[in-house]
Amino acid sequence: MRADAGSFAVFGRLVRQWWGEPVDYAAQVQYFAKRSMSGAVQYMIGLGTGFDGVLSLVLLLPSANSRASQVAVAAFGALQLAWAWVWCARPWPSRRMSLAFVVSADIAITVMVLLDSSWVLGSFGFSFFTMLSVYLVFFDGPRALAGHVLWILLTTAAFAVHIGIVGQFDVVEFTAKTLMSVALVVGTPLGIQAAIWALRNDANASVTDPLTGLLNRRGLHLHVGDLLRDGSHVADAVTVMVVDLDRFKDVNDTFGHTIGDEVLIRAARRIKSAVRGSALVARVGGEEFVVVDPGDPGRAHRDVDRVRYAIAAPAKPPITASVGVSSVALGGSSLAGSEPATWLDRIIERADLAMFDAKRQGGNATIYLPAVDGRA
Repeated sequence: MRADAGSFAVFGRLVRQWWGEPVDYAAQVQYFAKRSMSGAVQYMIGLGTGFDGVLSLVLLLPSANSRASQVAVAAFGALQLAWAWVWCARPWPSRRMSLAFVVSADIAITVMVLLDSSWVLGSFGFSFFTMLSVYLVFFDGPRALAGHVLWILLTTAAFAVHIGIVGQFDVVEFTAKTLMSVALVVGTPLGIQAAIWALRNDANASVTDPLTGLLNRRGLHLHVGDLLRDGSHVADAVTVMVVDLDRFKDVNDTFGHTIGDEVLIRAARRIKSAVRGSALVARVGGEEFVVVDPGDPGRAHRDVDRVRYAIAAPAKPPITASVGVSSVALGGSSLAGSEPATWLDRIIERADLAMFDAKRQGGNATIYLPAVDGRA
């Protein structure tokens, strides 16, 4: 029983974390953009939305039972076609536009279903609601999805009450049975979204250094390909810095490992602040960091001393760093067909040799060692 209580406590904590997670709509969209899939996904959403509109106008409009119902179906079809144009012909919508897309469709479906209250329109309306649920699973947070689910249940309840009155059923019993039959299906997207959130968090944890929040070596390998493909064009060159804190063992021996951890966190923060936002920064060893910066090598070389100066800025306990640098032009014959992680390791090895040269000179120094034809 105690073990079960502990399991429920862990589960409850995860649910609270999922519910309170801020919505990072831009990151959701960027996930597809980095994999060159955003255009295809955008068109699929637009075509699916347009198909809903055409289906409404072709199949549902002739079967509408009243003038008001016909107007509602026509309005829904026109709305969906308008949103299809937005998705297919415009840039990816902002989060505000995304929410407007869902809310306007929710309201239009409800009006269309309740004005007619036929089983045909009811079943189609439920299908349209389900498609919107799938959209929200991937592109919004739990609160928006929960609000959408609640709206579906309220619409379903109102629909069941009307059907019960017209059919002379026991309204309470009929409504309760209807809600019970759809509640599980309607609520399933919430469980799916929570599972995706948990899996994504586990995936992020596997590529992140828990102490500093930087990437670990595995995360660096996974992200380097995306980094080089990011932006409007492929980078012409990549510069790698290997940064190793000088005499870090003395810090641990003198001040203890807690202070040593604080020094590592401080160093990580200062390295991040000293390089461009587009650069990858990883902690790959105890006191060793790697920076991968695509673009102009000259600018990256200037950033090298910025990194070293940032780490050595006054603080208690003071610390300095030895920095090794290597860079290589991309697109050369020696790199053709190579996996980004493979040649990155070669450049890191070269920068590592330069870092050890800086160590042998007494530390707090920067040594540049060019890669040889893209190879260590």
